[in-house]
Amino acid sequence: MAAAAQSHYIETSLDEPVWRTLWRDLKRVLEKLFHVLIPRVWSHKSKGVEALRDWDLWGPLIICLLLAVMLFLGADDKSKGLIFAAAFIIPWLGAGVVTLNSVLLGGKISFFQAICLLGYCVFPLAVAALLVRLWDNWVYKGVLVGVTFVWSTFSSVGFFAALVPPNRKALATYPVFLFYLIIAWMILQS
Repeated sequence: MAAAAQSHYIETSLDEPVWRTLWRDLKRVLEKLFHVLIPRVWSHKSKGVEALRDWDLWGPLIICLLLAVMLFLGADDKSKGLIFAAAFIIPWLGAGVVTLNSVLLGGKISFFQAICLLGYCVFPLAVAALLVRLWDNWVYKGVLVGVTFVWSTFSSVGFFAALVPPNRKALATYPVFLFYLIIAWMILQS
């Protein structure tokens, strides 16, 4: 009787070892970063859209922390705390506003899915914040931040365009452009 009861036992994530859970989550984060780093023309049936339908907030949290730490390290001593707080809070609040706009325009996207999407698409800008710390040249900084701004915007606009009604794509994607522009401006000012 006990053997029959054990054969119907289903292992859940609560029963698995912590390392297996962390490894599974890390693989999901890396898969989503891959879809952001290699942007394609998105459609409703795209693997990139499907990967980001299974939303998580681990990747965006780590990316926003990386961005905030890099801007913190570049700030002067008097404003380090303020810069860290702004660099951590602005992406989350901005993503919330952009998400609310998309939902109000009839987008077929959940709130947390959109926050996940925008958070992952901040990754190229977070890498730029890291790389501008290596060489303090305004031309290098401008070109690098400009390229990663376009990269982040292109990645997320592709996702949003696939999830918003066709007649409202411009209204949904313009705030995305402004969102990444603000983050790029913060990096340029660091």
